[in-house]
Amino acid sequence: MKVWVTVVCFVILIVMFTLISTLLILGATNKIENDLSGLYENVVKNNYNLARSNYLDIVKKWNEYKKSWAMLIEHQEIDKIDEELTKIKEYLFEQDKTLLLSEISLLKFYVSHVREMILLKIENIF
Repeated sequence: MKVWVTVVCFVILIVMFTLISTLLILGATNKIENDLSGLYENVVKNNYNLARSNYLDIVKKWNEYKKSWAMLIEHQEIDKIDEELTKIKEYLFEQDKTLLLSEISLLKFYVSHVREMILLKIENIF
């Protein structure tokens, strides 16, 4: 009887941890995507001062999320997001609109890919 109670408690803990980690990543990806949309709009409008402010907010939030994401997702995804943020910083500094918009879109794709990977789906299990 004690073995079954222990197994059930262990399964409940795993399910709770999975739900909490999924909710954390979903919330973070939504916030980053919203901020990236603001950055994208400011670049389209050639408002680079606001775009720099958006970029700094995104980097600040990302540095907070990155620590917890490192325990929950593959490091390759974190490295891709870091790489794109670095490219965006340089293109923002150069005010290269075309490359900047393309890198922002690519970063949005990486962030949404993380969200898709963490969701409990059949294709993510097998």
